[in-house]
Parts: sequence; structure tokens; C-alpha cells
Amino acid sequence: MPTISACRLDFLVDDETKLIGFIATVLQISEYELFRIAYRIWFDHPIPDKRLDSLFKEYLATSNVPYWVNDFVRKAHEKFLAGELNYKDYGIKRRICDRRSKIKGWIIISSLLIFLSIYSYLISRYVSY
Repeated sequence: MPTISACRLDFLVDDETKLIGFIATVLQISEYELFRIAYRIWFDHPIPDKRLDSLFKEYLATSNVPYWVNDFVRKAHEKFLAGELNYKDYGIKRRICDRRSKIKGWIIISSLLIFLSIYSYLISRYVSY
């Protein structure tokens, strides 16, 4: 987890939207995903996508935070201040890039650089009339 000084976070306590953004950043998820996790924890079942979409759109338009999201971020903030906030507690999984994907990425990047070099050379040799 990133280390952030807890003494500078007093401004978050009064502003729900900043607190939501902060907790989402610390957990390295989107605010939309934070809503999904908060609903699952509060109601003990997943939220339908249409319902989540409408609640999140309302939140973006009016900054009205559902009570279950507010409860989730406040508890997560308390855990953060205590140094106990862990993304694994909420079922968040990190994407891991394996060796094969890294090699494939480097091959693609190298190929693009070679192509760009050849293209630049050909353009510089082009004679316009």
C-alpha cells in the first residue's frame, strides 16, 4: 500500500466525495468499483448493473452519496488511519503481468520502433518535385 501521512488527512473527514476518491485511490480501484464493493458488503449480495449505473450517475450529477457507500468509506478511512487497510479484505484482485505478456509487449514495442525508424529514413530520402 502507498504510504500517506495520516496527519494531513483531516480535510477528508467532512467531504464525502473527497473521501470516496481518496479511499478508491488507496485501494487502487475506481469510484464505480468502490460503489459495487460497498453495496456487496452492506447488503451481502451483488448489486445489479442497471441499479449501480443509475446510483453512480446520480452521485456524479448531484454528489449525493448513498448511506452504504458513506459507511464503507468511513470504516475504510478508520482502517487506513490505523494502518490496517488492505485491498485483499474486500476481494480486490490485482492484475499480474506474466513473463510471456512482458516479452510480447517488448516485441511489439521494438517492432514499432524499427518500423518507425525505417519509415523516417524513407521519408527523409524522398525527393519532392
